[in-house]
Amino acid sequence: MSEADVAADWVTLAVLAKRVGVLPKQTFEERYPAPFLLELNPEDDASPEDTREYDRNKVEELSPSLFESLILYVGGGDEIVIGRSGQARCNHASVSDQHCILRRFGTLWSISDLGSTNGTHVAGKRLAPEEQLPLKFGTKLMLGEAQFLWLGPEDCWDLLQELTREPRIRPRSLGKYRTEFKSLGSADEVEKHYPGPFLVIQAPQGRAPTPGAGPVSSNTITLTQKQLKANVNKNVSDAVFHLANHALVRLGRASVCQIHLPLGPISNLHAALVCEDGKWFVQDLGAKNGTYVWGERLEGRKELESGTEVTFGNIRSNFFSLEDFITYATHRDSLV
Repeated sequence: MSEADVAADWVTLAVLAKRVGVLPKQTFEERYPAPFLLELNPEDDASPEDTREYDRNKVEELSPSLFESLILYVGGGDEIVIGRSGQARCNHASVSDQHCILRRFGTLWSISDLGSTNGTHVAGKRLAPEEQLPLKFGTKLMLGEAQFLWLGPEDCWDLLQELTREPRIRPRSLGKYRTEFKSLGSADEVEKHYPGPFLVIQAPQGRAPTPGAGPVSSNTITLTQKQLKANVNKNVSDAVFHLANHALVRLGRASVCQIHLPLGPISNLHAALVCEDGKWFVQDLGAKNGTYVWGERLEGRKELESGTEVTFGNIRSNFFSLEDFITYATHRDSLV
């Protein structure tokens, strides 16, 4: 990897999350097998002047920020110099031009200071001249007053999930929407309050486990081909999820999902609905029983048009714009 390539790889956590945040953990780790360097407090000061000395005791401890922290994937090279003029550029005035160096030894990495003015601290300990220290995932690094975290692929995936987690979307019934649409009166008022889109899931009635059957297992129940083809369309209640003001909606049995479906055929992280530039896409997240669009198993992701039928395992749903959802809500009993 060239120096230019390394320097160009710094992106915000938000950009990385948009690119790969919906990938299943295993797929993410296969794509990014090497560590990440996360800069917590980027500073835009590329001045070529001498490094500014500082009081380390006055530096505030920081946490990762989705839109401000920068992250660098270090895979592809055996050595990376960090500094104001290093391959991995850090523009803090307290960082030296050639501050420290990361070296790879197989799957392990080490860090050494390069005679910097303000030193390199690893987990609070300042490195001695020419000292080479192995790095452990999760370690806090300080270069001057620039703060970093050394993250493994799993750490990075977990962090992206945590920072992009949105509040759970609570399901509502068709009856409640019918009543509210009627009370709002005009189409403009309805659109103001409920711009859409909507995901209508035909979920089995009574999600709680059958008395005496015990809780739903944490393992996904594998369906036969016959069961996969037989959509759940008897004894169901429509659960309506309003997707407005969301950009990434995970669907699954795990409690972290925005659309929580504690159903046996559903995987913990089953699928994701992603909004980009006003368009919505559905993406399978490696679900055991698969995600189907109009009956065809989904590979990768697919753009959603209003009315599209999406089946998660054998749980059927429809994606609707506001206009089509109003039609569905009005005539549902004759459509199902």
